[in-house]
Amino acid sequence: MTEPLTPPDCDLRGFDFMPLDIARLLDSDLFALATGDEFKAALTLWCKAWLQVPAASLPDDERVLAHLSGAGPRWRKVREMALRGFVKCNDGRLYHAHLAEKALASWGKRKSYKDRSRKGNAARWGSQKDEHDASQEDASAIPEGVLKPPKGEGEGEYTLAKANAAVADDDPAKSLFDRGTRLLVSKGRTETSARSFLAKMQHDFGNPAVLDAIERCRGATDPASAMRAHLGRAKAQTEYLGV
Repeated sequence: MTEPLTPPDCDLRGFDFMPLDIARLLDSDLFALATGDEFKAALTLWCKAWLQVPAASLPDDERVLAHLSGAGPRWRKVREMALRGFVKCNDGRLYHAHLAEKALASWGKRKSYKDRSRKGNAARWGSQKDEHDASQEDASAIPEGVLKPPKGEGEGEYTLAKANAAVADDDPAKSLFDRGTRLLVSKGRTETSARSFLAKMQHDFGNPAVLDAIERCRGATDPASAMRAHLGRAKAQTEYLGV
């Protein structure tokens, strides 16, 4: 098996634009041979792979692929054509070579944008790191005890009033980590991974937006991906995101 086609940190979540080479697609065997259901499942997997980490990859799990493709119980009928172009690499994931080319180009632009922003902020505000940067790089930097939920607090369903009340807490950051960590851990993340993810979201988008996203994405199968996509779409309304 070959090496992964994109690096482990290639993350395009929140970057919802995926380049599509129309001429190459229309000349492909996939377009020529696939049924409607097969073609739909294939393109759906491309879109899902774009937002996986690493980008352009998929987990090698039949049940997950059936879900991600939208095919459900029809997965076995469309599987061969839907996975056309994907290869299994030595990290155990499936990668699409053409999609990986596009992902690497977009990832390079995103990193360049982040580097320029970091340098601009350093020039404007100085080189000292704030507490959010420290939390992002080291989950242990988050104050001890911030993850312990208040006694008797239930989850409940999302309401705008509930989100506003959370933002109005005396310590919105504590509320963010309390609520977010419980949600992410309940969906299979480790506590350390959940804290690190939330610290990054807090740094990138701020407490009110992340608290709102936590409540909106409670019903998602993968709330972390759903939160990242929701926050990215909201931010993209006011600024040019990712490139």
